[in-house]
Amino acid sequence: MASKHDVFAELFSKHQLRLFGYVFGLVRSQADARDIVQQTAITAWQKFDQFDTSTDFFRWTVTIAKYEALRFLTYQRRSAIYFDDELMTQLGEDAAELSNDYVESEFNALSQCLHKLTPTDAKLVECRYELGLGTRQISELLDRTQSSVCNSLKRIRSNLARCIEMQLVREEKS
Repeated sequence: MASKHDVFAELFSKHQLRLFGYVFGLVRSQADARDIVQQTAITAWQKFDQFDTSTDFFRWTVTIAKYEALRFLTYQRRSAIYFDDELMTQLGEDAAELSNDYVESEFNALSQCLHKLTPTDAKLVECRYELGLGTRQISELLDRTQSSVCNSLKRIRSNLARCIEMQLVREEKS
């Protein structure tokens, strides 16, 4: 049976991008959104015993994130522009929906691009990102130098980024 930590980590990582989209819609700053999502993760972990597993984890974490963002915005009220909490909540929900659609498009594009990799490149990606191995471990496993593995991963990431961008442009046009 999976540990409490493993269950939480899996659920949180599954929803982290959508949660970031929601928070970013509230604060409009990537750095602030990252900080708030990190604080949300800490708070959610501390309260994970209170989470009802028959309910929606994303909604639960969004509620926590909303309060973390509102706390942050209250602290940041030095700005000359003020928005009421209801407007901020609606803007965040709208941004989360848009973000979710975009993230889904990116994941679909990534999936298509991953299928285009050569078997050697696919093995490197599998070792690094699915198995979580470091470059030293991969170099030992595949009998390659560590710098060769690093260079290959850099090239693969660059090629995947270009491929994803082209897929998204094609999707936009269709």
